[in-house]
Amino acid sequence: MFKKIILTAGLISMSLLSIEDAAQAKTSESKKNKVVLISFDGMRNDLTKQYLNEGKLPNIKRLTEKGVMAEKTSTVTPSLTAPSHAAIATGSRPAKTGIVSNQWHESNKILTNKDDAFQTKLAVPPVWVEARKQGKTTATIAFPGANPKDGKQGDYSIFYGETWSPASQKSLKFNQASDWNNVPKSFSPLKESDLSIKVEKGKNHMIHILALDSTNDHKQNYESYIISEDKQVDAGDSFTKGKKWGSLVLKVTDSKTAGFWFKIRSNNTDLTDSIPMYRTAVTSGLIEGPKGFAHEIKSRFGFFPAQDDNASLEKGWITRKEYQEISSRFVMWITDVSLYIKHKHNPDLVMFYGPQIDHEQHKYLLTDPRQPGYSKEKSKAYSKYIEWSYRLADKVAGKTMNSLKENDHLLIVSDHGMEPAHSTLEPNKLLKDAGLLKVDKNNQIDYKKSKAYAVPSSSIAHVYINLLSREKGGVVSKKEYNQVRSNVVQAFKEAKVKRHKKGAVLSYELKELYSGTRIEGFSFNLVKEHSKNMWESTFGGNVHPYEKIIKVTPKNKNFGHANSGDVVLIGAPGYIMGSSADKSIKPAIELGTHGGDPSREKLRPVFLAAGQEFPAQKNINSMTNLKVAPTIYELLELKKPSFVEKKGLTN
Repeated sequence: MFKKIILTAGLISMSLLSIEDAAQAKTSESKKNKVVLISFDGMRNDLTKQYLNEGKLPNIKRLTEKGVMAEKTSTVTPSLTAPSHAAIATGSRPAKTGIVSNQWHESNKILTNKDDAFQTKLAVPPVWVEARKQGKTTATIAFPGANPKDGKQGDYSIFYGETWSPASQKSLKFNQASDWNNVPKSFSPLKESDLSIKVEKGKNHMIHILALDSTNDHKQNYESYIISEDKQVDAGDSFTKGKKWGSLVLKVTDSKTAGFWFKIRSNNTDLTDSIPMYRTAVTSGLIEGPKGFAHEIKSRFGFFPAQDDNASLEKGWITRKEYQEISSRFVMWITDVSLYIKHKHNPDLVMFYGPQIDHEQHKYLLTDPRQPGYSKEKSKAYSKYIEWSYRLADKVAGKTMNSLKENDHLLIVSDHGMEPAHSTLEPNKLLKDAGLLKVDKNNQIDYKKSKAYAVPSSSIAHVYINLLSREKGGVVSKKEYNQVRSNVVQAFKEAKVKRHKKGAVLSYELKELYSGTRIEGFSFNLVKEHSKNMWESTFGGNVHPYEKIIKVTPKNKNFGHANSGDVVLIGAPGYIMGSSADKSIKPAIELGTHGGDPSREKLRPVFLAAGQEFPAQKNINSMTNLKVAPTIYELLELKKPSFVEKKGLTN
C-alpha cells in the first residue's frame, strides 16, 4: 500500500512537471520574435526626413518615436532595384547574388540578348528560403526576388503574374436590350452594349453591358450597369453605377482567371450618345501556398490588380485622381493581403513591397533647372505627386503598425533613393563611333560584326565584349580581348557629349579638363580648385558624365560575376543611360534616376525599425542594406549562412 501511494504521488508529481514544462514551452513559443518587413521602392532618406519634419507622415513619425530611424544609410553598387533588393534579401553583394543590374546580357547567347533580373533566380538563397529550411514559416507578397516561378519561395507566396490584355478605352453605343435573364427592375426600357477584349494566350471575351434606370422619376436616367459575359445576371457579374469603379473576373484559360477594373463615364444619362468606358489591364497574380490558399486569397480579395497605368494617364483616358486610385488600389491590396496572411496563418516572417514612390519619382522628380520642361510651377505641381506617394506609404505603415502584436518587429526599408536626371547618355553611340559596334542599313545593331555592346539600366551600363569563346556568334579572339577592352575604356574616357539646357545644345570636350584618372572604380577629378571654378562658371557645374569606368575582374566585390559586363559604366549625377546608337546624348528619358554611387545623398535609402529589440531612442548612426538580412536572422534566432557579409543590428 505504501509503495502504491509513493508511486501515485510520483506520477502526480511527474504530471505536474509535464504540465509546467508544457506551459513554459508555450510561453517560450509565444515570446519568439516575428518580423514584418516592408520595402518601399525608391524611398529617399533625405526626403522622408523632410516630410517627417513637415508633419506629413504621422504614422512613420509615430514609428520613429516608438523605435528607430537610421541616420546615414547606404545600399550596394549599383543602386538599382533588383541588385539592392537582392542585397536586402540575402545580405550579399551583386557579385554573390548574380543580380548585377536590372537587366544584363547572358553568356552563350547573341550579343544583344537581355535578361530580366526580376525573372531571375538569386544565386544564393534569400532569407525567406533559409528561414524555411530552419523551421520557420514565411510569406512573401510581391517582393522582388520572390517569384514562385523560380522554385519554392515562402510558405505563402504571391507575385506579379501575367498581363493578359493592355488597358483600353472604348466608345459604347447602347441599343435596345434582348435575351437577358434575371434582370432587376428598370423604370426605362433596358439598353445594352458590347465590348470585345482580346486576351493574350487565351480566347477573346465578349463582354455585355446592360444599362438600367433604377430611379422612378419618369425620366430616362440610366445610372446603373451590369457587366456580364453570358447575359445571365448572377453573383459573378459586376454591378456598378456610372462614373464609379467596377471590376470583373474573366476565365482567361481553362485553369486561370484574371480581372480588370473599369469605369463607365455616362454624362448623358439617356444614353443617346456614345459613352466612353475605360478599363485597366487584365491582370493576374502567381499565388502559391498550402492547398486551398490561392482560392482563399482570390475569394476574399479578388484578382491581383494592375499596379498603375501611366500610359492611360498620358493619353487622357484617366485623370490624375483616377491614376492615384488605381495605384492606391494595388498598394492597399498588397498590404491587406499581407496583413491577412499575418493574422490568419501567423508566419514568422512576412515581407511585402510598395512600388509607388519609385514610379512617381521616375516620372515627376523635376527639381533641377537643367531638366527637360523644367519650370518652378511645374516642379511645384510634380512635387505634390511625389508627396502623395510618400503619404500612401505612411498609410501602409500605419495600417501595419496597428496590426502588430507584442513580439512583432517591423522593419521599413527601401532599396535606393532617387536623383533628378537632365540628360540621357547613349554608350552604344560612343562604341559605334569608336568602331567597336556596327549597325546594318536599317541602323539596327549588327551583333555578328560588333566587338562590344552596352546594356543600360537607369544610370549604369554593362559593356560586353563579343568574345569568340563565350558569346554566340562571337568575333573577338582571346588574343584581342585585352586590347578591345582597353579601346572600350578609352572610348568613354575621351568622350565628347552634348548637354541640353533650355533648348540650347552645348558641345564640350572632357578629356583635356581632367587628369589623374584611375580606371578601376575611379572618379574624374579636376586638377586644381581654380580649374573646378572655371569649369563651373563655363559649363554650369557639370562633371564628367561617365563618373566611373570599371574594368571588371572576378575579384570585384560588386561586379565579379559572370552576368557582369567586361566594363561597367556608372553615370554622374543627372545622367541616365539609353540603348540607342544614333546620338551621344539626349534629353533625359526619365526625370528621376538611380544606379549611381550609393553614397550620394539623394540615393540613400531608408531604414526604420520598431519592436522590443529596437527600443525608442536607440541610436543607429549608419546602416547598409547588407545588414537587413542578418538582422532578420538575429531576430528570428536563426543560423546565418556563410555568404551573409555583415552582422545585424541586434548582435
